[in-house]
Amino acid sequence: MTAVLGPATATAADGVPIAYRRRPGPGTVPLVLVHGTSAHAGWWEHLLPALPERFAVVSMDLAGHGDSGRRAVYDLDSWSGDVLAVVREAFGGPAVLVGHSVGGLVVAGAAVLDPAASAGTVLVDSIVVDGSPAEAPEWRPPRATRIFADLDEVAARFRLTPPQPEADPGVLRAIAEGSVRPVPGGYAWKVDPLIFGAVGRPGMCTRLPDLPGPVAVVRGELSVLVPPSAGADLAALTGRPVPQFDVPGAHHHLMIDHPVELAAALREALAVVAPDRPRS
Repeated sequence: MTAVLGPATATAADGVPIAYRRRPGPGTVPLVLVHGTSAHAGWWEHLLPALPERFAVVSMDLAGHGDSGRRAVYDLDSWSGDVLAVVREAFGGPAVLVGHSVGGLVVAGAAVLDPAASAGTVLVDSIVVDGSPAEAPEWRPPRATRIFADLDEVAARFRLTPPQPEADPGVLRAIAEGSVRPVPGGYAWKVDPLIFGAVGRPGMCTRLPDLPGPVAVVRGELSVLVPPSAGADLAALTGRPVPQFDVPGAHHHLMIDHPVELAAALREALAVVAPDRPRS
């Protein structure tokens, strides 16, 4: 895993603290990475060195996830507001927004709610088809108060949903360890169980037709959640071409089973939505 700067905190409109991390480096083009359901900013960490140096990269925890604060009720718009809060705090201007799974719907919502905050969007295995979110929760804590004795037990109990036959053990272990917090007697999941009530609600896809600016789709070739027609489906909704970059052999959790190939696909997608313009 690479070193990151931080942590830093933005404040959402309702006062909830939103944690984010910066990648060290000279990048000047703002880029925000958003995780999927029940995940956290650390899901992206091992990819950071492979992203173009021209980007100033921030990865964030949505409310109810990771090191961010919690809400009594969660919905897509409040999560989109979390993204906008980080964009304002970290950059003070528009950023390229990249979201995995439900995080793709979150960044799309952010771009629609405040088009001036988005310089382009990339949806990573997160397209909504036929009105239903192309998403299942990545994993669910067995119960809210589950306590694990040590990090070995955490790693042994960590599960991906949908399951995948391939995963980098080191990456998976690091992500699992980043998913818990120390408590008396051991470790507990960081994720707020209430977030699962927001996933799959009707209307999560309604903002996609209004998605502004350049957009691209990255998809796992073997994803069981997102069909091969993802880019074409989004193009039909938005009324303009949407380039799609498939990651060969990858499943839904691309950053775990094919991180190198995902980074390459992201570089291609970013070259489309935020091309490197020659300096005059």
